[in-house]
Amino acid sequence: MNIRDIPKEGGRVNIRKDSEWFMNMLGDADIDIEFLNEEMTATIDIHLHHDKAVVIEGELHADVVLRCVKCLESFRNLINRHFSVTLEPYDASLTTRHAVSMAELDTEVYLNDEFDPDAVVFEQIMLSLPMYPLCRHDCRGLCPYCGINLNENADHKCRQHEEDSALSRQLRKIKNNL
Repeated sequence: MNIRDIPKEGGRVNIRKDSEWFMNMLGDADIDIEFLNEEMTATIDIHLHHDKAVVIEGELHADVVLRCVKCLESFRNLINRHFSVTLEPYDASLTTRHAVSMAELDTEVYLNDEFDPDAVVFEQIMLSLPMYPLCRHDCRGLCPYCGINLNENADHKCRQHEEDSALSRQLRKIKNNL
């Protein structure tokens, strides 16, 4: 979108995207996201301030299917997020390093009077995802010996190998030396 296309009174954009769009935006990122479960919707208000700064405020709704880092099961993560982002024109003369102020943390840049509202929405989805996705807060994970899901088999008592693993021997040595 070109900033010259933003009316003086601002404008509203409704965005609807499917799982294919989401997976294309994700590309080869090393994230355990399986897919967008339903269509993602966002309503964003775009305003131009001082003829250059673009302020984007919006509401985002998405249903993302993630993979639990402990038990590897898929689970749904509902995202309902209000966001506000300020875009400033890129200034090549400001390439010196400096401490980032709190105001700069919510400011991004655009080039050649162009910005992509879809990219802003995608970024907000990514910022809403947990860094350590768990299917539930008390996930028990997988049995380290046989790999069975301990959430589904709470009474599981795996027959340990007759010979301890090298890791368990080392941990026992450390514990005995304390």
